[in-house]
Amino acid sequence: MRQFIEVRGARQNNLQNIDVNIPRDKLTVITGVSGSGKSSLAFEVIYGEGQRRFLESLSTFAKSRMNQLKKPDVDFVFGLSPVIAIEQKKGIVNPRSTVGTMTDIYDFLRLLFASVGEASCPFCDHPVPIRTPNQMMDHIQSLPEGTEVEVLAPIYKIYGEDFETLFDEIRTKGFRSVKIDGATFSLGDMLELDDELEYQMEVIIDKFVVKKDTFKVLTKTIENSLKLVGEGFIRFEIIEQPEREKIDRDVFYRGFACPEHHLTLGELHPSYFSFNDPDSACRTCGGIGTFMRTEARFLIKNEEKSIAKGALDSKLLGTNGNTWRWSILYSLAKHYGFSLDTPLKELPESIINILFYGTKGQKFPFIAPEDASKTQARHAGKLMGYGGLVNMVNRWYKMYLKRKATNTSEEEFYKRVMVEHICPDCEGRKLKPQRFCVKVGTGDIHELCSHSLKDLQQFLAGLSFPVEKAQVGKQITGEIQSRLTLLLDIGLDYLSLGRRSDTISGGEAQRIRLSTQISSGLMGMLYVLDEPSIGLHARDSIRIVDTLKKLRDTGNTIIVVEHDIDTICSADHIIEVGPGPGTHGGCIIAQGTAEQLRMHSESITGSFLSGARKIEVPSKRRQASGLTLSIKGARANNLRSVNVDIPLGLMVCITGVSGSGKSTLINEVMYKQLYSVFHDARIVPGEHDSVEGHEHLTGIINIDQSPIGRSSRSNAATYVGFFDRIRELFAEAARIAGKELSKNDFSFNQKNGGRCEHCQGEGIVTTPLQFMPDVESVCPVCKGARFNEEVLDVRIKDHNIAQVLEMSIEEAVDFFSEQPYILHKLSVLNQLGLGYLRVGQSATTLSGGEAQRIKLATELSKIKRGAHNLYILDEPTTGLHLQDIQKLIDCIQQLVDAGHTVVVIEHHLDMIKVADHIIDMGPDGGKNGGAVVASGTPEEVAKVQESLTGKFLSEVLVAENCYW
Repeated sequence: MRQFIEVRGARQNNLQNIDVNIPRDKLTVITGVSGSGKSSLAFEVIYGEGQRRFLESLSTFAKSRMNQLKKPDVDFVFGLSPVIAIEQKKGIVNPRSTVGTMTDIYDFLRLLFASVGEASCPFCDHPVPIRTPNQMMDHIQSLPEGTEVEVLAPIYKIYGEDFETLFDEIRTKGFRSVKIDGATFSLGDMLELDDELEYQMEVIIDKFVVKKDTFKVLTKTIENSLKLVGEGFIRFEIIEQPEREKIDRDVFYRGFACPEHHLTLGELHPSYFSFNDPDSACRTCGGIGTFMRTEARFLIKNEEKSIAKGALDSKLLGTNGNTWRWSILYSLAKHYGFSLDTPLKELPESIINILFYGTKGQKFPFIAPEDASKTQARHAGKLMGYGGLVNMVNRWYKMYLKRKATNTSEEEFYKRVMVEHICPDCEGRKLKPQRFCVKVGTGDIHELCSHSLKDLQQFLAGLSFPVEKAQVGKQITGEIQSRLTLLLDIGLDYLSLGRRSDTISGGEAQRIRLSTQISSGLMGMLYVLDEPSIGLHARDSIRIVDTLKKLRDTGNTIIVVEHDIDTICSADHIIEVGPGPGTHGGCIIAQGTAEQLRMHSESITGSFLSGARKIEVPSKRRQASGLTLSIKGARANNLRSVNVDIPLGLMVCITGVSGSGKSTLINEVMYKQLYSVFHDARIVPGEHDSVEGHEHLTGIINIDQSPIGRSSRSNAATYVGFFDRIRELFAEAARIAGKELSKNDFSFNQKNGGRCEHCQGEGIVTTPLQFMPDVESVCPVCKGARFNEEVLDVRIKDHNIAQVLEMSIEEAVDFFSEQPYILHKLSVLNQLGLGYLRVGQSATTLSGGEAQRIKLATELSKIKRGAHNLYILDEPTTGLHLQDIQKLIDCIQQLVDAGHTVVVIEHHLDMIKVADHIIDMGPDGGKNGGAVVASGTPEEVAKVQESLTGKFLSEVLVAENCYW
């Protein structure tokens, strides 16, 4: 059996035809400066080749139904096992995906509720037995022959709809009669009900007389009706008993139904609790938990004007004053004594509330205006209700969604006046309300999904089941417990199963996938991971190392691309790629254990491990100016009414263990509130009292790790903004050469311009094959240059535009040394350690960290005097070697020196120790976090015993010989 994975002749991207041996059944870390070729070796060569070979082993039929992979540029890779890549990219944008669905725990939870759940009456909370249709009919058959029984099911008004919508739906399901507050009505008649009032309503499913031969037919009727109405609840009412027979109704209903409302619940299935099942999901939000709702302030066009003169959005009342909605407002004005000619801002608050939110069930007589149509005049004197403009637009939106229309003007209107809120119907619980009548222990399924994973484990451990359900209950909870334990071991105890996947970080998503792999118990696998330490506090780093070792000890080979010192030191084998980025990298400069790297003279990582190189603590920290941004009463997610002052004009680090509330405080509360002030009032921040001090700021800028472009034609030059100037230079050179070419001809986005139309400016032509990988070949017309011959004939310093786009940023700095504007932009990119990127490198090939640094470079390149922006960076050290972190720190310090404030959410101690001010959240994650544990300079925070960050920070500062 091979002891190594042997890579021979790897030339992928910038790899320099390298040969390397990676020990099997060991934990190997691949490290090196950013852009040195680590990911190319680990993911594109080893993982890519392993996955390609697996797909090649499938049948031709199977291969024809999946995308095949092209062979990486490598001579051969020996000793591969089945390979799984666990990357830290989020990649989950589906709002329906949650931590529970990602880990499959929610499926087990649904099974638990369907198997051992206990139901209660939706009207009085009395225990209700769960019965199959056969069991129900068996009980009905116990009644004397000749007993007349009526079968009913409760029905519920649809949120935001009128009663007629509900009745139409019931008619289409084949039912013809309903009971409303005990009285029977035919659905063939027009039923006039007040939409503002509540009624107890039931649909009449059937009436029958108990006989021996009715069993099968009625069982099928009950089975079908349980699916169609009542949300699983059904009621059997004895309406007539045979002569000389006395039926004890209390005895009949005892143990069979709710004693008061006589309801029984049908057999439960796991889909009954699925928010992805249309029959179970909330009718309003469709199981997402959020819904667009109208904001009254966005319906006002100009409060200085009156309603008659156009104070409200024209879409509401129409341009013609003869509309029905206009007549309703006219009647309102007459009844409540206000004028439609009064400026909106001068109307009393009570009238404003009526206009926007309705009369709350109060009725008023309809008064037709003088110019009313004959149709409107016929309604004069009729008492009417009014739901308000806000509710009216909400109804329009629901109808718009039902139509699945693509009307652009309608869509723009709704975007203009509506804001995403927690669903007003299910209150974010995603399911229909009847699903919460079923509980396990003391909690419904939403409550269990809202617990932190640690609390959920304790809750499940304390459950006891009836004897008849004990075996099933213990088996299901055992499966859930084993999966929860893995998530807790990996440091995710603060998450909940209901947490949406698109709100978790890339590092958290990666660790969730890692726990899933451990639970599989597979042996002989090859796992490739991308920085699993991302997003982990120093306290939790040891957990990820222990998890990786557990996976290794099971009999697997682990390859980790990593910069974290603790992970590197814990590896069995380390491979350092370098020595520099881009064309300066791609070589194996050192291999061995951590001790061997410390002794290696050429190892950059080794020099940091030995202490020969380090990021220095500033000799003097900036002093606060006295101006602050004050956050008051922040209560979003797990924040506990946090009050905190962020000093302006400094580099401020927000620290704390994972789940302590850092991102909630900064991104959900502070950023969204400031963004709503400076840019878009429709943005709804997390719950808080106020954010004071924004008048000291010029703007708010969030430099996150989202892509700088989704098109393969987008690149750093277009994003930072100097590609236009390059095109202008080539257009000027063309004019001097006597060619009639404009600036647009030097763009590969311009149709019928100077780009190659055969490949549409891509430089490559992709040929799809049925059961072989798509073949990407160099465009035969432009030979990969992306432009036509006429454009390529134009040169600056003997270089055409295609050659300029292929230059590295480092090379371009010298090439454009005489162009101050372009040179400035390029120099900032180079200073941030991005010199290895090509000028025209596609945005789709950039990592999140690279995209974030390009955004930072954009801001650095346009610093203006007198401006005072607040910049937010969330874990900017992601994907950075210690050498690159120093470059990042230098650039952040430039922003602060220019008078701006930089707020960094960070775990990396080398970034934290250079901050001017620290705000440490905690003391722990989840419900045990959400408070400010310490604030001040790094030296002050290091003295706070309650601060976990302070504990690790004190060790770093002592190691730096900072005696304080």
